[in-house]
Amino acid sequence: MRNIWEIFKRDALRIRTNVIAIIAIVGITVVPCLYAWFNIAASWDPYKNTGNLKVAVASVDEGYDGQLIPIEINVGDQVLSMMRGNTQMEWIFTTKDKAVHGVRSGDYYAAIVIPKDFSRDMMSIFSEDIEKPQIFYYSNAKENAIAPKVTDKGASAIQKQINKVFIETLSDSLMTVMQSVSNMAQENGADSIASNLISNLDQISSDLSLSAGTLDSFATLTGSTHDLLASTTDVLDQTQELSKQNNKTLEEIKKSLTDIRDTITGTTDEINKALTGSKSYYKQMASTVDTAFANHGTKSKESAATLDTMAGQTGDLVTKYKKLRDSIEALDQAHPELSAKTAPVLARLDSCIAAQEELQDSLKTSAKSLRKSSSLSQSAKNELQKLIETSQSSIDEVQGSYEENLKDTLKDLAGSLKTTTDSLSDLQKSLGNSASNIAKLTGSAAADLASLQKSLSGSANLLNQASGQVSSISGRLKEMQQNHDFSQLEELVAENKDEISDFLAAPVSLKTHAVYKIENYGSSMAPFYSTLAIWIGGIILVAMMKVTVSENCLRGLTRVKSRQLYLGRYISFLIIGLLQSTLIALGDLFYLGIQCEHPFLFMLACWFSSIVYVNIIYTLTVSFGDIGKAISVVLLVMQVAGTGGTFPIEVAPRFFQIVYPMLPFTHSMAALREAVGGLYGMDYWLDLAKLGIFMILSLILGLLLRKPVIRLNEAFSEKLEETKLM
Repeated sequence: MRNIWEIFKRDALRIRTNVIAIIAIVGITVVPCLYAWFNIAASWDPYKNTGNLKVAVASVDEGYDGQLIPIEINVGDQVLSMMRGNTQMEWIFTTKDKAVHGVRSGDYYAAIVIPKDFSRDMMSIFSEDIEKPQIFYYSNAKENAIAPKVTDKGASAIQKQINKVFIETLSDSLMTVMQSVSNMAQENGADSIASNLISNLDQISSDLSLSAGTLDSFATLTGSTHDLLASTTDVLDQTQELSKQNNKTLEEIKKSLTDIRDTITGTTDEINKALTGSKSYYKQMASTVDTAFANHGTKSKESAATLDTMAGQTGDLVTKYKKLRDSIEALDQAHPELSAKTAPVLARLDSCIAAQEELQDSLKTSAKSLRKSSSLSQSAKNELQKLIETSQSSIDEVQGSYEENLKDTLKDLAGSLKTTTDSLSDLQKSLGNSASNIAKLTGSAAADLASLQKSLSGSANLLNQASGQVSSISGRLKEMQQNHDFSQLEELVAENKDEISDFLAAPVSLKTHAVYKIENYGSSMAPFYSTLAIWIGGIILVAMMKVTVSENCLRGLTRVKSRQLYLGRYISFLIIGLLQSTLIALGDLFYLGIQCEHPFLFMLACWFSSIVYVNIIYTLTVSFGDIGKAISVVLLVMQVAGTGGTFPIEVAPRFFQIVYPMLPFTHSMAALREAVGGLYGMDYWLDLAKLGIFMILSLILGLLLRKPVIRLNEAFSEKLEETKLM
């Protein structure tokens, strides 16, 4: 023990009296720290700065001009507007050709191109031939290994946002219809609506029964005619004339009913088309106005042109609403019995048209002001937004009034008229055939009249069956009303439609619970880079300092053994290694400020790792000379790739997964991660214990197994020196 201590004291004395040696020791101590600190600082929070990655965006979408919806839709433009507020990447808005060329030249890391048929394919969901819309994504993997992965995530996020917006739009349309039902129920009461419906059904059933009774009367009359036919020719002539008159009368009635039904159906179609498209148009207009006002300082001409375009589109919409009002007014004049239902709708339409005309005038005024002064006040923007909201509200009122007062009445009336028209057609046909047969009456005239009577009786039975079915439906509705089922329906459709739309767009939300949360990427990587720096520090030590003790250092010492030489020189390596690890750990904690739940345990793990690493490298060099140094470097390279420092070990090749637990880095990093993120049970101490096994194996090699290879190593070194090159 005395010899070990004496060797260390002599080493320390020689260093203390040599300024160059002191400077070298300081350099050996500081260099590994710089390696750790530079790498940790460089990777501190790279994903926070993805906004600096340039990604080109281009849209050649031609839009979708709906046949049923009276507006034009351009999803590509909506996507660009949405992306302007996204800071995930540095989005560069350009043309398709420039975007693709920029990716090839390296100006952009990636490019996103929206094709010309994007909107059309998006709306193909309402057609028989559904085409799934595509977004073209171009990525330059040559520029950087990680950048394509980051831009891939950005493109995927944009895709998800587009899907979400599309589903929200469709859901919002559905919820608007349901909201109208709810509003009507709240204004009149669900039971009141049900009572009106039941009353109408009872009236229809009564009308059908009355028609059946009329046909029965015709059947009875035909039977009487059959009896009289055999008695007198005069009665026969009168019957034929009566049949012709009835046929003419029925033709006039049928034509009148058909005209009424066609008018009702046409009016309903016009209302549905106008109300379906208008709300989406004004929702898009609000977003476009925001964009125009946001750019009015730098793009005043473009913003003014945008406002003029919206004014023109609003004028077109006003024209369509006036046509709609004229159609309903014409229906009201032709059928005064519908005035009670049409009057509220006409009043709402007048208010709606006035609101939209005011909005059109305001848009024109704002465009003129912008061309003159190149700027617009906040009050002008607020006025436009208020007018847009007023227009939307007036459309909601029109729709609510239509749903409440007119729609169901028109549908029921059209259906009832169709049934009556069909029955009259059958009756007309039967009467026509009967009249023809009477005109050609021969000996079989009596049989023909009997057939006519049977046909009329069959028609009467059909009408009685229809009356029974309508009566049955009315009975079921009465039962639902008694059970308060309508109240439950009212509560269901009265839910907030925006919340339901959001739910349908994203029915499942992800709530993250961070376990051992680490605030930044640099803190997560500190265990890896600190461990790596400690090992590099050990390699620098054996590269700069001698591991063998010279004869001059042993003067005055007696009976010095090889293990004393080994341990005596190792103390110097050990102390410098501890200085390296101390500086590395203190710099991580207080200079870089990494997150660390247990700072002392972090330093303890660094100290123990240094003791083990320096001993392993020192032992390999003492035992194998320059070959030992090479082995230390090979172990360094292997541990960088095979210990899961940057990626989970499960994604590494099979070989590295096998050697993973056999490498010192594995257990040092595990202990340091416990100190950084938080302890779990005894894992920290178990990791240090596993690391200690490598220390034991290294000491066995250095103290016991080194002797047999000393002579072999000396012979190897002599041969290398003979080359005068190595």
